[in-house]
Amino acid sequence: MRHPRTLARIAICAALVSVPRVALALEARVTQIRTTDARLWAAIEVRDLLRDRFLELVREGKAVFVQLQADLWEDHRVFDRVVLTTPAATYRIDPDISGPGIILLDQYGGTSRHADVRQPISLRVELGPADRVEDGQTYYLHTLVTAATADERDIDQAGVALFGSEESTRGL
Repeated sequence: MRHPRTLARIAICAALVSVPRVALALEARVTQIRTTDARLWAAIEVRDLLRDRFLELVREGKAVFVQLQADLWEDHRVFDRVVLTTPAATYRIDPDISGPGIILLDQYGGTSRHADVRQPISLRVELGPADRVEDGQTYYLHTLVTAATADERDIDQAGVALFGSEESTRGL
């Protein structure tokens, strides 16, 4: 492999960039950047995702959806350059019917079980071909993690907002 030094630089920059930042009680940080079979991938650890309302929804048997997008940037003095960008990866979190944990399903059909909902959830995203990373350059990883749900009440309210209620003469 010709990228060991570059991967070390990416990991250091990812560690610096991924200093935990809380946004609406959601914390995500980059835990790994690796190459496998000439592909570059990253592991993102999401903490405190299943708290309050999301945890209540999962315990009621409803799903929570997590979307992850990651961009690998090359650090320059004036303008940074996007090296790799990924389409958003979507994950579904369902309750584990065999116990108190959860099941994490990725968009490709892969599943993993998590017994303790208080533990961080690790999401893996493939960034792209490793040959896009050059020795001697400095890179950082920018990630965006979004969590949402499609609760029946939300769907009903969206339907009323779009199409109107049966009692109303207004609507589509």
